[in-house]
Amino acid sequence: TLREGTRCLGVAGDHLSRHLQRLLLQGPAEPSALQALTKKALTQLKEQCCYVSLDYEGDLQEKGSHPPARFQTPDGHWITLGKERFCCPEPLFRPELLQLSCPGLHRLAVQSLHTLPEPARRHVLGNIVLSGGSSMFPGFPERMCLELNLLFQGAGVHVEVLANPRRGTAAWAGGSMAASLTSFQHTWMTKGDYQEHGAQYVHRKF
Repeated sequence: TLREGTRCLGVAGDHLSRHLQRLLLQGPAEPSALQALTKKALTQLKEQCCYVSLDYEGDLQEKGSHPPARFQTPDGHWITLGKERFCCPEPLFRPELLQLSCPGLHRLAVQSLHTLPEPARRHVLGNIVLSGGSSMFPGFPERMCLELNLLFQGAGVHVEVLANPRRGTAAWAGGSMAASLTSFQHTWMTKGDYQEHGAQYVHRKF
């Protein structure tokens, strides 16, 4: 990993879950049922019913063109989702919807790519690997690929986004495998290391 190429988006799964709850509270659903949703139930609702739109502005204008989804809460209430299905994950690409001023994920990816030398950049553009729970939304890989190809339009390159079906836990699985290697054992950062050098010491260890 190149440290200078690392970028961080200030939008994660919990932000999207709370955003979904706010969107639903603005609709016709019974407020008490929505407010009573546990964090676990809200996450299940998000994962089962939401998806990423390939044309957000167009979908907002075409009311009724997308089938609604229904979700039964643990206490037996039914919640119907319409446009909330694709509005929920949109802040991944438009953080301003959550009043955040940072760029969307696709633009952060471009910033990261521009820190690479030109030959390496062309290679990486054809091998962009997705990981993490929020990348599991239906439509996310296609939207990411679409946005990146638009941003690199005219550059003579084609972006390929790789979406393994198990990408939701890919980072954890990779870390687990690396930590089990014999060659990795000398790179552990101990409690004493942390207390003496602080969190930044991890960059010297790796």
